[in-house]
Amino acid sequence: MSTDRWVSVGVASADDDLAAATARAVERARAGRQAALVLVMARWDLDLGAVAAGASEAAAGAAVAGTSTGTAFARGGQQAADVVVTVIGGLGVSARTGASTASDAHARGVEAVSVCGDSQRAHSTVLLLPTGTDGQQQAMVRGAYSVLGPAVPLIGGGSDGDIAGRVSWQLHGREVIENGLVAVRLDSDRPLGVGIGHGLARTGEPMVVTDSEGLRVRGLDGRPALDAYLERLGVQGGVELDAGTLDAGALAPLGFAHPLALVRRRREEVRTIVGMDIAERSLEFVSEVPPGSMVSVMSGDQDDMLAGAVRACADAVARLGGGEVAGMIVFSCIARRELLSHEGRLGEARAALSAAAGPEVVLNYSCGEIARVSGAAGCHNQTVVALAL
Repeated sequence: MSTDRWVSVGVASADDDLAAATARAVERARAGRQAALVLVMARWDLDLGAVAAGASEAAAGAAVAGTSTGTAFARGGQQAADVVVTVIGGLGVSARTGASTASDAHARGVEAVSVCGDSQRAHSTVLLLPTGTDGQQQAMVRGAYSVLGPAVPLIGGGSDGDIAGRVSWQLHGREVIENGLVAVRLDSDRPLGVGIGHGLARTGEPMVVTDSEGLRVRGLDGRPALDAYLERLGVQGGVELDAGTLDAGALAPLGFAHPLALVRRRREEVRTIVGMDIAERSLEFVSEVPPGSMVSVMSGDQDDMLAGAVRACADAVARLGGGEVAGMIVFSCIARRELLSHEGRLGEARAALSAAAGPEVVLNYSCGEIARVSGAAGCHNQTVVALAL
């Protein structure tokens, strides 16, 4: 284990008194040591106030931050739990938190990271825990970037919750906030590692978004977006373009299997398709696709997705600069969970993460992933992002 920082993971069950069980999980993970941060991932339909109270009671002065989730795994992804706590400490690391419930996503990013203050050590990374329900994560990232600048990497994942009701929750100390943002500034005496991977590959030539507004794309290369998208897939899509034969239910799985991606200078940023309007011939996304963007249709099988997860972990470790890995926090998209579950390969995916990251690794399935190591962008879908500590 690293001598300048340590990571320990604990779990709690909803079958017990939730506040007491969460406190015990934190105490066991802390093991009498002074912690810098207690990071909580709790099932969204639980009493999150009790979870926050229990974590704060046992934190012994450490910062407490957290997110609502549908699925979280501890210990190399081998143990599902109602509440997963990740406790980070050591003389070489410190943490400060901030939160915002501003209605404007850009303002949320500015406010939350501003409260965290400036770096106090040689290396900093900011962990962002935003709502996963509003489709505005890129605006939030731009707000955070406007304060932090290019030198501070970003990492995180959107809170899962009541998706139909468009509500998710974040934990900030003893407070539970709704559809907001919690930011954690981790300062360290040696590097922290951020890794990104999806395993998907481009299908055909890129296209230009010629008509879009918010989460809806109406035009690609000057043509109806749905037509251009399906034609690009060709026989892979297995769908005739005649409007009379199209069925929205039959098309729905295509959006997960073949997302679009914004083509950036260094990498693609995947955007999941969550709806296809047959009458309007448009595509609906979970994250913003700005007009004028260059996009590619993406494809990949389960083996490709597993390889992408391993790559994210390996890249995170590589950015530690040769330092020993104390632990890892991994965010993976809920769309990836659905795609891998069809082939019964979720266990294999968790085992791959465990092999790549070691025993003290936490896996959370998120609604949108955040990772920025270069440039001002950093919002991803159907991607695995990893923070190596």
